[in-house]
Amino acid sequence: MTTKNEACNLLLINAIEGIDVKIIPSSEHEFLMETRQVAYGYGISASCLRSHISNHTSEFTLGKHFVCGVQTLDSVHKTPHNKMFFTKRGIVRLGFFIKSERAKLFRDWAEDLILKVNEQRDLFGTAINSRQLPPRRNHNRLTQDRMVSILADVCRIDDKELRMSITNKLMGGNNI
Repeated sequence: MTTKNEACNLLLINAIEGIDVKIIPSSEHEFLMETRQVAYGYGISASCLRSHISNHTSEFTLGKHFVCGVQTLDSVHKTPHNKMFFTKRGIVRLGFFIKSERAKLFRDWAEDLILKVNEQRDLFGTAINSRQLPPRRNHNRLTQDRMVSILADVCRIDDKELRMSITNKLMGGNNI
C-alpha cells in the first residue's frame, strides 16, 4: 500500500504486516527515511537507534548511509539542518546491529525493496522506462525468395568451383 500525504512528498508504504512507514522520494538516494520511521520499522526507540549510530560511528558515512537536513519537495515543511534521514544503505547497515524478530522482518522488507528498485522497477511496481532497443532489421535475413534470387545470380558465375562452393555454403553443406 502506498499513498501520498498532504505535503505530496511523504509516501506511506506497508513494510511488513501491520507496519506502515513513511519514506521520502529522493533523486540522489531513491528514497530516504526519517530516524523515527526507521526506528519504528525496526521496533526500537529513536534514542536506541541513535545509540547504535554513536556506538558504531565508523560503520556509518554521512552522504552514503544517512543525510542531514533534507529539503522536502514543498517549501512549507522545512526540516532542521541537523535532522537525520537514512538512505537505503543506512537502513540495511543498521540491520546488522539490531537483533530482534521484528528487525529481521524489517530487514527482509528493506532487502526486497532494494532488490525491486535495482531490478529497474520503481517503488510502486511500475517499470522504469529504460532505453528502448531499435526494432530488429530484417533486410539481411535469408528468406526463401532471397535464396532463390542469390542462387540465380550464383548460376551466372563462370568459375565452377567458386559457384559450387557458394551454393554449398548457402545450402548449409560443406565445401566440396
